[in-house]
Amino acid sequence: MTAILLTRPAGDADPMAGTLEHAGYRVHTVPTVAINRLDFARPAFARYDWVVVTSASGVDALDDLPEGPRWAAVGPATARALRARGIQPALVPEETNGLALANAFPDASGKHVLLIRAAAADQDLPERLRERGAMVDELAAYATVEGPASSAERLAAALADVDLSAVVFASGSAVRGFIALGGSAALPAIVIGPRTARVARELGFRVIAEAKAQSSEALVAAIDGAVPLEENHHA
Repeated sequence: MTAILLTRPAGDADPMAGTLEHAGYRVHTVPTVAINRLDFARPAFARYDWVVVTSASGVDALDDLPEGPRWAAVGPATARALRARGIQPALVPEETNGLALANAFPDASGKHVLLIRAAAADQDLPERLRERGAMVDELAAYATVEGPASSAERLAAALADVDLSAVVFASGSAVRGFIALGGSAALPAIVIGPRTARVARELGFRVIAEAKAQSSEALVAAIDGAVPLEENHHA
């Protein structure tokens, strides 16, 4: 049976694993990054016109989500996380990335924006919002840990699978975490977008597929296109 290695933080709880298993793949779920919530004071939400969340992890890090400000989500997964908490996002860009979100803002000039994100995240989103005249406060709500030690044994077991056909990365951090845990660039890589592809190639991976959109659905389609089951069954 064709095997695929997923490296996203959710591990066994990753819905993508069930989708791929239903399609006929054997799936190894090994988080090569971990999400650690950081301590922070509750934001004064009433001060802001907009609250921007760049991942479902950012939504999960908030104890409460008031309805006063308008909320923006970087993509469909983050939007779903907001809706699950009772918030209907007012803005979700067509492309799932920070720059697209900043450019999609309606009349950013003079708006007070709270940006909830990971520590040490890219600066393209807040920089572009400021260029457009927004007043941006950044809140580091969680940290991404690359190569968590708790995943080392599971990764070794997955790499021992002789039917393992590809490793799937949804972030550059996941690529670096995979290498930190002892993974090898010998496996073909399937990635969620151009930034992740760039990191993978820099670390020596052969990228055999890139999702056409930064979503779980597009990533599953990329896997199906790059590693079709009918070409990989053993007799």
